[in-house]
Amino acid sequence: MSLAPGTRLGPYEVSTLLGVGGMGEVYRARDAKLNRDVALKVLPASLAADTDRLARFRREAQVLASLNHPHIAQIYGFEDSGATHALVMELVEGPTLAERLEARGSGLERPQHRVSSPQGSKPPGTSPQPLPIDEAIAIARQIVDALEAAHDQGIVHRDLKPANIKVRPDGTVKVLDFGLAKAMDVGAGGSGRSGGPGGLSLSPTLSMHATQAGIILGTAAYMSPEQAAGKQADKRADIWSFGVVLWEMLTGQSLFGGGESVSHMLADVLRAPVDFERVPAGPLRQLLQRCLDRDVKTRLRDIGEARVALARVSLSDPVPETVTRTVQVPAKAPRVWMAATAAMAVLAGVALWGWLKPAPPEPRLQTHFTTAAPQGVGTNPIAVSRDGSHLAFSNAALNKIFIRAIDDPVAKPVPGTEDGKFPAFSPDGQSIAFIAGNAAPYQLKKVPIAGGAALTLLDGSTVAVPISWGEDGNLLLGGPELRRVSEAGGKPVVIAKVDAAAGELALVSPQLLPGGKYILASVVTPKGISALRAVAVDVGTGKTKVLMEGVGDSWFAPTGAEPAMGHLLYSLNGSLFAAAFNAATLKVGPAAPVLEGVRNMGGITHVGFSRSGTLAYPGRGNGMFGTQSTLMWVDRQGAEQPLAAPSRTYVSPRISPDGGSVAFHVVDTTQTIDVQLWVHDVARGTTTRLTFEKTNGNPVWAADGKRLVYRSSTSITNPNGTLASVAADGSAQPVTLMGEGVNPSPTSVSPDGKLVIGVRSPGQARSGNDIWVLPLEGEAKPQPFLDKRFTRGDLQFSPDGKWVAYESNESGRNEIYVVPYPGPGGKSQVSTDGGTQPRWNRTGRELFFRSGDKLMAVDVETGAAFRAGAARMLFEKVSGDYDVAPDGKRFLMLKPSTATADSTELHVILNWFDDLRRRVPLPK
Repeated sequence: MSLAPGTRLGPYEVSTLLGVGGMGEVYRARDAKLNRDVALKVLPASLAADTDRLARFRREAQVLASLNHPHIAQIYGFEDSGATHALVMELVEGPTLAERLEARGSGLERPQHRVSSPQGSKPPGTSPQPLPIDEAIAIARQIVDALEAAHDQGIVHRDLKPANIKVRPDGTVKVLDFGLAKAMDVGAGGSGRSGGPGGLSLSPTLSMHATQAGIILGTAAYMSPEQAAGKQADKRADIWSFGVVLWEMLTGQSLFGGGESVSHMLADVLRAPVDFERVPAGPLRQLLQRCLDRDVKTRLRDIGEARVALARVSLSDPVPETVTRTVQVPAKAPRVWMAATAAMAVLAGVALWGWLKPAPPEPRLQTHFTTAAPQGVGTNPIAVSRDGSHLAFSNAALNKIFIRAIDDPVAKPVPGTEDGKFPAFSPDGQSIAFIAGNAAPYQLKKVPIAGGAALTLLDGSTVAVPISWGEDGNLLLGGPELRRVSEAGGKPVVIAKVDAAAGELALVSPQLLPGGKYILASVVTPKGISALRAVAVDVGTGKTKVLMEGVGDSWFAPTGAEPAMGHLLYSLNGSLFAAAFNAATLKVGPAAPVLEGVRNMGGITHVGFSRSGTLAYPGRGNGMFGTQSTLMWVDRQGAEQPLAAPSRTYVSPRISPDGGSVAFHVVDTTQTIDVQLWVHDVARGTTTRLTFEKTNGNPVWAADGKRLVYRSSTSITNPNGTLASVAADGSAQPVTLMGEGVNPSPTSVSPDGKLVIGVRSPGQARSGNDIWVLPLEGEAKPQPFLDKRFTRGDLQFSPDGKWVAYESNESGRNEIYVVPYPGPGGKSQVSTDGGTQPRWNRTGRELFFRSGDKLMAVDVETGAAFRAGAARMLFEKVSGDYDVAPDGKRFLMLKPSTATADSTELHVILNWFDDLRRRVPLPK
């Protein structure tokens, strides 16, 4: 779901999306009645449809409302607005404690940003800076008060960390985000065990998977040992987390902030020693020792005891500081002292070697946890940063790429990634590259994950396929040509081309192998996009060596002791297979299945993994080539009426001139990717398939309603195709109108039925595309229209045939323009705040277009000159393509099906490489 700015829920007007989590979306909104800003937490539609889950969501509001405390962010109410349900919460201004610590120049390696730094590491030029002792104690006391109030009400937070603690400018502390909290049975001897089935512990926000054994909840660096081990956790887990937070305030460094991955951090939580000597002896050290006791039976039992301990701390006590020890050497040391020192140095060296020498690796526990996945995570492959700390995925419903820290349930949109797909992390994990655009020509862009301007690296790509970002600072982009693009931009370098004579169509999913000599890629052949050929491409010569046939896309996993040794992974029929692989010799061993239940759509597998062995994949969901939808009539006020057609993956719906039929193409992913034309009879409610061979899409109606003009190709990834025509009643075979070109996509037929206009994208264009007009009678020779300086699309003839409306990026973003046809004459800009998908009212006096998710209308005059009035919004929540009925009073829309809502589970496996090596051993 997505609420656009200006959307109203009762008295609340949405202004900004703050974040997206597995259990919904959080927005900043304005309370019109009380004239204040609030936070709205919106329940996903897929959960709201479940009356039991909705009831629990309401109970969550009731339970959290019981936490009426000055140091806990308040719940104001529960808002029902039609099918939308939201918790109304206090919006707390000011920095988080995490930001306060970072502002002190502490050099803390925040685990939600990075987990690969050694413990206690810091940027050059910084030094550990604890908070002033009086400030640290004041904050700690308020945190204790908040936790004590929650525990008294039977609520355990379970995700206490500096990022969930706000410090207002006046020094007031607010504990936030009880989203992982659970209800506990305070009558069970005070131990805080979770309630029984159906209780508050199953509320969708109070707990995710409740206290099931083996499920990890919370943030890795602040988890208690019992949480890290996937065991039941009670209020003493909060006490441990409080101890970790207090440690950071007193020392200026994170307690468990290092390690190569999240799994290493969890191992530190379970085993790493805590150096309590870094905190001065006295009440504070004693408090930390009790809070950070790994034995839950001897840990501080009640957080109220911490309040008592803090009250004993005198502000005259010495300020905690990092302990350093130096040895003063006398200027004239006796020889015997020097000899003793030398002997001690030898002994120390021997001891140091014993400490530094490689120890046998300890077997690491594989941890598999499942959490609710944000909507849209299943529609494209998941990218995992090399250190395993972050996930990236595109969200078609919200039209952006989202980043999620692996230990944080909230996914945040990355500005500048509109229309983005196939994200790939940079080697340092600080940026992502992605493919932008909903239709060819596409763009290759990159953007910092922390926010910033998106930089276009390549403009004019005809194929949108997964990309990779190599250690050499180059990005690899597939298609009919395998190209290398510098991370700084510039002209792409062609490394290899497909063998068209052998029937090869495209090279996809490229990955630079260790050593930089070869690139692993998958070749699309006429056998189908789900039966690919894994090859190694020689970077110097472009020659390929076949590694495997008839598989999905493949990747190299660095699981060996040597860089070139690892596993070759590929997917087949919902299973992930692995074979031992030497990237230097290209020798492949026998393969075996290693994981079940993975998604492979169109040969592209929805799995991502890090170099540290963290694997992530959606449990189920819709394919990358579209979401199942229902066909819906929507009137000018936004009221909906479904058509009598089954839920399918509909694309490019177009209404016939008489309004009696709807043409579209359907993407069928039952076995492989099959894209064909269909026609739906509105009155009879029947749907008829028109094409059966090749890949056919983007239909437009001829003026008489008897034929459809469309694009036809040998496969969905083949950028070369033909322009074809077929009888709308299926009475004749398709006819080719224009021979093979590059993406000949028709968009409109002139009202006299004599011309079709469309787009053809040059394969290696840096920018712009061909706009052509093709006669439908006589000699079928396309004529150019408009120039190639910009990327234009969705050209539409006016009802009188004298004007053409289109979208263009010439201003830096897509806007709607109108030009006379056939010309000459200047263009008129219609939209002012972004615009796509222009459609004419068939009266010729009105033009419609999309602006984000809003449908806009503009009054126009199309006489001797073109004039346009001011744009006005008709309604919101428009997704996908649409068309206008002949009477101009209603619109044909695509509404995602609730029954086929996208991925509901996100699987994450830590230390997966250990299990991979066990299942498929590497050669010794």
